[in-house]
Amino acid sequence: MARTLDSTKESVKRIRLRFLVLVPLIIACALISRAHIISVGSRYEMTLNEYSGVALTEENFSFDPPQMMRVVSVEQDEDGASHVVFEAGEPGKGICLVSAPDGGGMFEMATTADGVIVANGFEVTGWRAVFISLVTVISCLAVLCTSAVVSLVRRSWYGYEMAAYCGGALFFASQAVQFIGLYLGGRIYSFATFAIRAIVMADNFLEVSLIPMAILAILVSVSNAALMRYEGKGFGNMLGILASLFGAAAFFGLRFFQEVIDQLLMNSLLSIIFSTVLSALYAYFMALFLGVCITALFAAHHMPSFPRSHIIILGCGLRADGMPTPLLAGRVDAALSFAERQVSEGYDAPAFVPSGGQGSDEACSEACSMGRYIEQHNPAARVLLEDRSTTTRENMAFSARVIADDAPSSEQRIAFATTNYHVLRGYVFAHQAGMEAEGIASPTKLYFWPNAFLREFVGMLAARALPILMTCLSIITLYGFLEFLLLHH
Repeated sequence: MARTLDSTKESVKRIRLRFLVLVPLIIACALISRAHIISVGSRYEMTLNEYSGVALTEENFSFDPPQMMRVVSVEQDEDGASHVVFEAGEPGKGICLVSAPDGGGMFEMATTADGVIVANGFEVTGWRAVFISLVTVISCLAVLCTSAVVSLVRRSWYGYEMAAYCGGALFFASQAVQFIGLYLGGRIYSFATFAIRAIVMADNFLEVSLIPMAILAILVSVSNAALMRYEGKGFGNMLGILASLFGAAAFFGLRFFQEVIDQLLMNSLLSIIFSTVLSALYAYFMALFLGVCITALFAAHHMPSFPRSHIIILGCGLRADGMPTPLLAGRVDAALSFAERQVSEGYDAPAFVPSGGQGSDEACSEACSMGRYIEQHNPAARVLLEDRSTTTRENMAFSARVIADDAPSSEQRIAFATTNYHVLRGYVFAHQAGMEAEGIASPTKLYFWPNAFLREFVGMLAARALPILMTCLSIITLYGFLEFLLLHH
């Protein structure tokens, strides 16, 4: 049974509502973490490397005030470091004094009203509970984003929403896998090491991606040079070169800005948090870009099921004599081939809807030119012209009206034919026009793809600005919190 547009939109709304599960999950994780910290927080083991070679005992430790806590045991390891176990006493703040032959030292400690030991202003016990809570939330985000992508693929609902979910799944899954791998490998054993690993991962991602991004910028620039040579010097064909120049300027500008911030703030907490958050956001936007690339490729390789009542053919320019360009002819050929296969499967032939107006330098409308091309190759075809549109958005919006005049919505099963790199954009504007249409891709030169990826990435950032901004704020909060914990430990 054919799906209706309303049922698909309702399914997409349910996909978004899945993320509400994070609210009770985060609250539950916070409560469980707090309960765990309180349950184990009355004792805390601290490793002191400053007194290597000195056989410290309980007698070497004293507290001001005395009732704040006490030392349960002191043991030396093979390297001479002292492992001291503290036990909470009465609530209050104070100082732990260490006496040693070289003069000793002191550090701030406290016992909270819950009986949890605090060292250097930071609750250092129960780190596993908080670590597991954070990884659980990150993993759930990865799972929810992945399930959203799978659901949208099943519904053939390609578009910017799927690209954003795909990028989110890549980012959060990579973070969760790395954290879990480091933990199982014994490289995370405290809050401090957790924070350090998170920060190092973000910084490493930034450094490792420089070469691939430089290669991508070169490929995009070469792609744009080919586009300008064969397709003209329009702004769209120069987007890759402009984006590469902007990306390089932004990268070096941010590096310079980081240096300025470091000097102004003297490598303070704010400058370090700024550097870490910047690296994490860079990693997230790289994941979003990969999400766009993956979604565009999925959309281009998807083939609609039979039967289809109408096939919209998106225009893209004519030759001087009014005949379709090879690019446009490829789109029409893809539509004709799909219709031929549909008839061979025993279904009725679809109606063709060539869509495209007449440009100032064109002999006729793109729709009229495509209509003649269709009649030459399939004289029996039913052709419904849409000859007023000038953009892909108008292609879909005006074609939807032509189809509505031709058939009731219950009988509509729409496909659209366009060049492979353009299919994702076709889905976006088909959905905006209220159509549950699926794309038929025609092949073209590879040099079109890099420019298309960049264009769709910019389009997705604009279309999904609010949820992406909310995700960025979450990342800033997470990494800023981890950096704060590290610097205060």
